[in-house]
Amino acid sequence: MHKKGKRERYAKLFSRGAGLAAMVVVVIGLFPRAGQAADEPKTNASVSDTKTTVEASDPLGTLRREADNVDAAYADYLKAPAGDEKDRLWNTYTQTNDSVIPKILDGVGQFPNAPTAFGLLEWVVTNGRISAKSLRPYGLQATEILREHYTLQTNISEICREFGFFGDPLNQSTVEFLQIASAKNPDRAARGAATFALALLTKRKAEEISYWETVPPSIYTNAGAQKARAAFLDGAKTRDPEAVLREAEQLFETVQTNYADVPNFQAGPGLRQPEPTLGERASVELYECQQLTVGKVAPEIQGEDIEGRKLRLSDYRGKVVIVSFWASWCGPCMQMVPHERAMAERLAGKPFVLIGVNGDSEKAAAKRAMAEEKMTWESFWNGGSEGGIAGTWNVHSWPTVYVLDSKGMIRLKLDGYGGKRTDALLDAVVDKLME
Repeated sequence: MHKKGKRERYAKLFSRGAGLAAMVVVVIGLFPRAGQAADEPKTNASVSDTKTTVEASDPLGTLRREADNVDAAYADYLKAPAGDEKDRLWNTYTQTNDSVIPKILDGVGQFPNAPTAFGLLEWVVTNGRISAKSLRPYGLQATEILREHYTLQTNISEICREFGFFGDPLNQSTVEFLQIASAKNPDRAARGAATFALALLTKRKAEEISYWETVPPSIYTNAGAQKARAAFLDGAKTRDPEAVLREAEQLFETVQTNYADVPNFQAGPGLRQPEPTLGERASVELYECQQLTVGKVAPEIQGEDIEGRKLRLSDYRGKVVIVSFWASWCGPCMQMVPHERAMAERLAGKPFVLIGVNGDSEKAAAKRAMAEEKMTWESFWNGGSEGGIAGTWNVHSWPTVYVLDSKGMIRLKLDGYGGKRTDALLDAVVDKLME
């Protein structure tokens, strides 16, 4: 698996607010492989790993071998020690990978029903570099072919995961692939995976509508950003995030009712193991839809701070509140601190409070960071990055920041940190609420 590409993609997934602020639109692609069950009918083409023998009669056999060679080049890069040789191997990998993708789309376009066609298409849409600007058109083309020929393919879980987490909610081919597969695929697990992915995609659409509607125009002053905002809202065909969110909730409920026992998507690199079934995961997502989206009153937080003192979020009603999930091991979290400190100083004595939720596994690390960075505000102690408050609030990435109004209602959510753009956005939203 192309982990460097994956790290870049996961950074985008877990930096939606920051990524949107940076005008990053992730279309598709991350996981560059998937397997086929041993007892699966041979008529179902699927991704082959480097050990798979391609039949000589397959018109796409040469391309399958080239894709395998790309994976081997990436494996060489991973094994190499840091230095000039590793950089050379990375360049070799990216150049080879990027040259193979258009060849695959050309070949599959001619032979869409070849034995290895589906596997090659999956290799493309889950490729670690497919979100690169020069390669995005090929990802879109692959999605169109998948929608045209492979909605009934039974081993589509990897593609569904990719589309659910990274797909463009406004891309019609992506949406239609999932809609058709969720309704007509002959395999129950495949229908469950498609339904869950469609729910995730719909939820993200609602979040992005809400984001663009919330962000003050002063944050995006250049023509390109304004055009992107208008294009998204026009393409969404609605500016009512609540209506879209209700669609997502209905889909998650369908997963709970019909596919609760279907195995969940596997964890990506560097991520904690997810809930074992789609039903359990859908429950988490449904809770977030109903409790942790813009316009909802934030759930109560009760616990102790780093020093062991009792702390409760509702004690700050009547004030504008920033809830910042942070940890000393999180680079972007610590990059946010100077601006958070400046906000705390600028708004001292006003109805505003900044409160953290710390994800360090040891209090000593949190205390040391707070002392070194002059973090004067209180932080709930979570005892690690999993479970506890972070689990209740469905936090997948650090930092995650919520802005609450004086009534405790969520007004903005940001995943990740986008530098000065994020700083300006927090200032604008908080100052508007303070008025």
